Amino acid sequence: MNENLKSGALTELKCQMFLIENDFIVSKPILDNARYDLILDYNNKLYKIQVKTSRWNKEGETIVFSCKSQHSVSNGNKVMKYNPDEIDYFMTEWEGKFYLIPCEKELSQFTLRLCDPNNNARFVNNLHWAKDYLAEEVIKAL
Repeated sequence: MNENLKSGALTELKCQMFLIENDFIVSKPILDNARYDLILDYNNKLYKIQVKTSRWNKEGETIVFSCKSQHSVSNGNKVMKYNPDEIDYFMTEWEGKFYLIPCEKELSQFTLRLCDPNNNARFVNNLHWAKDYLAEEVIKAL
């Protein structure tokens, strides 16, 4: 099996399990042609979630995930970024922790910092602390 497909499927299953174990209502599209992977039904509102597999960024104490999808078409691969009209949140998992990140604009990738950087760059613009995106806290604030 393709390792990327396998890790993507596992990440999606882990995210579903996390939501279900925490008593959230989760739905999944029947067909595979939706731009989102899951629907979170919370407080009588529906949220479209795109699940992404994170990878360790060797340059620092961060995890990174792609904010794009890739599909095979007859003349090659088609790469599409997600936008706020298509999804409400990205969801990812790293070492048993789950993160929910709002889709506020089109991005190529998103980086979550797990701890202070070694170079004291903690006040850099666009620094996203993982703790600020913990799924259980983000959902409670909806």
